[in-house]
Amino acid sequence: MQAAPYTIYAVQYAQRTTNSSELFVGDYHNTPMKMTYFVWALTNGTQNVVVDLGFTEPVGTRRGREFLRCPSVGLSMLGIDCTKVEHVVLSHFHYDHVGCYALFPNATFYIQDAEMQFYTGRYVRQAAFRHSVEVEDVLALVRMNYEGRLVFVDGDKEILPGISVHKVGGHTAGMQIVTVQTKEGRAVVASDASHYYHNFEHNVPFSSHHDLPGMYYGFQRLRDLADKHELILPGHDPLVLERLQRVDDGIVSMG
Repeated sequence: MQAAPYTIYAVQYAQRTTNSSELFVGDYHNTPMKMTYFVWALTNGTQNVVVDLGFTEPVGTRRGREFLRCPSVGLSMLGIDCTKVEHVVLSHFHYDHVGCYALFPNATFYIQDAEMQFYTGRYVRQAAFRHSVEVEDVLALVRMNYEGRLVFVDGDKEILPGISVHKVGGHTAGMQIVTVQTKEGRAVVASDASHYYHNFEHNVPFSSHHDLPGMYYGFQRLRDLADKHELILPGHDPLVLERLQRVDDGIVSMG
């Protein structure tokens, strides 16, 4: 029996001011830009899946981000109790995607083999990679592995009927995206495989990456997996709040 289609919710919890030269490879215009920070909720009335976890307020403040609310507050506005969530997809290990793991004490976390291997391996101490993670977050994930709370994926895997993860790499070694069956067709939560619409629409990589050719591969994978262009959801673009249907303050939906 086919699962009921899912609705995708983008829940903003933070933001910052930046510029295009900091974000896009080959851009020298220094155009002022905003970056939004989201967690994502996928729900069909029976199942709730959360994609990415955001950062905590102390971490955000230390890194100069404007913290708007705890991600749990935004999720609660959708009727989602973090303590009851059973399935969480971690797109990758960067600080703004795994920091609030403690809010989900009963969840199983889905990650790519390559992501754990890289962030517990020899190169992560290099500044180019070290600055994007919080060591305590990685250690917490290692501990959860010993507790049996991680599900490792090598490539593609169906999490629940209608929801699958797909490894693309590029931004990080084990960057994964999420396909979601909605009433409008198969959508893709791109997370940082494409920070902005501009990335995949114009094949312009984000400035921070593990594998530059892999980012181009990721853009094509987004286009191949989504039933239509409009169903690709970038990870940090303020335009998400304009292009999707408003639900509440800083919360929009698709499907």
